[in-house]
Amino acid sequence: MHNLRISSVLRSSFRDELERIVFFNPEQSLVTGQLVDLVHRYGVPEIVNEGDRLRFRLSALGMLQTLYALDSTQGDATKEDSPPASAPQEGTTDAAERLVGVAMFTRLRRTSIVIVHIAAHEDYTSRGKWSGEAVVAQLINAIRAVALRTRGVKTLRILYPHEIRFELDGQT
Repeated sequence: MHNLRISSVLRSSFRDELERIVFFNPEQSLVTGQLVDLVHRYGVPEIVNEGDRLRFRLSALGMLQTLYALDSTQGDATKEDSPPASAPQEGTTDAAERLVGVAMFTRLRRTSIVIVHIAAHEDYTSRGKWSGEAVVAQLINAIRAVALRTRGVKTLRILYPHEIRFELDGQT
């Protein structure tokens, strides 16, 4: 059984896996054209260390809000079937977790939150062996929940693989 959680905080010990998922993702070829367009429009996402935490910045938008999907699967999952795990840091009691998804977003206009980048570990995409975990959908739903709680926001936009716009009606 997979134990996924969504967090707005990611420890710096996840940097290598974050870089791999965002910049060297084997599934990128499916959206190359759209990614190139977004890079031309907003810049290349840059990972920023803030203390022991990781964040993203785009040259055209500044610091982004980011949500991370982490899997702390225990039990039947074996190491050879699982993506690399980050060991818990000294002084923490968290089980080893794997970074399996990331979504970057910002409030582009007063009435709109825009997801500018979303990526998942290839095992957690719609074509992966753990596709049933719906990591991308969970990240989008978490951002939708943020948008619904944000005063004045009426729409949630996803920019690729093709632009999708959700009108928010205030219901969760």
